[in-house]
Amino acid sequence: MDETIVAVAGAGLTGASWAGLFAAAGLKTRLYDVRADALPAALARAGEAARFLEEHGLARPAAVARGLAALSATTEPGEAFTGATHVQECVREDLALKRELFALVDGLVPPDALIATSSSGLSISALQTAARRPQRCLAAHPYNPPHLVPLVELAPGALTAPEALERARLFYAAVGKEPVVLARDVPGYVANRLSAALWREAVELVRSGVATVDQVDRAVREGPGLRWSVMGPHLLYDLGGGAAGIRGHLEHLAATKTGMLRDLATWTDFPADSAEVLEAGLTVEKAGRGFEELSGLRDELLAACLAARRGIEARPTRAGDDTAQT
Repeated sequence: MDETIVAVAGAGLTGASWAGLFAAAGLKTRLYDVRADALPAALARAGEAARFLEEHGLARPAAVARGLAALSATTEPGEAFTGATHVQECVREDLALKRELFALVDGLVPPDALIATSSSGLSISALQTAARRPQRCLAAHPYNPPHLVPLVELAPGALTAPEALERARLFYAAVGKEPVVLARDVPGYVANRLSAALWREAVELVRSGVATVDQVDRAVREGPGLRWSVMGPHLLYDLGGGAAGIRGHLEHLAATKTGMLRDLATWTDFPADSAEVLEAGLTVEKAGRGFEELSGLRDELLAACLAARRGIEARPTRAGDDTAQT
């Protein structure tokens, strides 16, 4: 990994966070953006991200020092992409812009370099046809902030080679990510589709007066959110079935959950009052705290959770009771 050269295209929050992660792994990282005025702030954010990982025991000091010494930024495509073995595209969600960048990058990087989009809404199949070698293009969708949240969802386009997907999986795992490899490209990948389903119901609970924004957020944070940070829904519901597992869970609770499902929101366009209703509730929940304070709190809590998980050795599973639980 030490000889890997990574180019990050796009110096926004996502690009800077990716650059910080790659630098923290000790890689030579180049930040690229056409906006020269965006690069100083992006470099600073990348450096802060790398040092944050080190300070919280999530990156090795020697690797961080090496990566930060090799971190650079440029507005020149040749300087950014020539010789790069991995490109992480993070420009704004505009199909024409991303296709233009894919074509540009494809002509500058080595033939075996990987080109990955961070896009959450655009299809890699639509992007990769702009490249002469579409088989080495894929989606690598992070969860914000990329330097801290381990998840990266890898999805192939119609023309992506299986070998490229496997090389990408190994690359991201080596820099500390947890790759989830999808069989095909779908809108929103896995995590955003699950999040969208949850958020629709969260919005509806507020709009219908069942609970406030703060109450809904606390219900998720102090309940399922805690469990989801250590296990996914399938395994948790399997445990909820006791020794009988998922069959026991469904036997006891399928009828109850069917009743819930029938009562859930089903709209596919956000109601017109969504922003107004949510903003009013968020103003109360934020209690005067701004973006920097809240994002800093989020990162500290995430780092603490990750450090705790990594510090706990696997223990034998203890037998539980047979009572199905939600």
